[in-house]
Amino acid sequence: MPGRTYENLAAYRETVLPDQYFEPHTHDADQLAWIPGGVRVSVGDSQWHLHGDHLAWIPALSEHEMQMAGVEEMFSLYLDPSLRAPQERWSRPLVLPADPIVTAIVESLCTRDVDQARLDASITLLREVLSSTTETYDALAVPAEPRARRIAETILDDPQDGRELEAWAAEFGVSTKTLLRAFVADSGLTFSQWRTRARIYASERLLSDGHSVQETSELIGYSTATGFIKSFRQVFGSTPAAYIRAKRRVRGIPVTRRLPS
Repeated sequence: MPGRTYENLAAYRETVLPDQYFEPHTHDADQLAWIPGGVRVSVGDSQWHLHGDHLAWIPALSEHEMQMAGVEEMFSLYLDPSLRAPQERWSRPLVLPADPIVTAIVESLCTRDVDQARLDASITLLREVLSSTTETYDALAVPAEPRARRIAETILDDPQDGRELEAWAAEFGVSTKTLLRAFVADSGLTFSQWRTRARIYASERLLSDGHSVQETSELIGYSTATGFIKSFRQVFGSTPAAYIRAKRRVRGIPVTRRLPS
């Protein structure tokens, strides 16, 4: 894997495939990862489903695994722990919003060689922005309770799965309240809210790959495009068409196909 290595930092950019899996492993350095196409990350007892608006912070020596969610590039900075921002929170795994300044620094360090002065300036600015960045809680946490986790993983693998919580409860021989408590306790979302967010995150990948709004709505289990657009707006704050146009502008990708909004 090609990369750029400096005294206290290594930067890697690589192409990842749909569902590409990185087995449990550790690094001696802190990792700041940005995967625009989305990824499932497991660190210890935590499992998150992240999309392109998230960054993953994985402290040194934290065992973790990754399952890619789309064909995209993966950008990773591996930083010596001495470069950590001063707050105690950097010693634990974090999900961060993909601040445009941070992603620009990450992408720049991963794609071009820089001299020492530019490297020092980049690290200083990166630490400054990260220090004032608040961790985000809109990532999709996967419940730890085994039965609820199995439900969640099934939906992540097949967003079209339309079984309601009552059907799942009957399959496992437990009450719906037991499963509902598991989702709320670990994700802060009800089952219905969790499934909606999982479907909308899956739609981001499909839309980015060129599927129309109608095609995407059907592939993730919506009976109408109108219902899908409403849910998408609730999660991302814009229509699918506006969101994908903005994402392509940020990434410098020409908009060659107009998505119906």
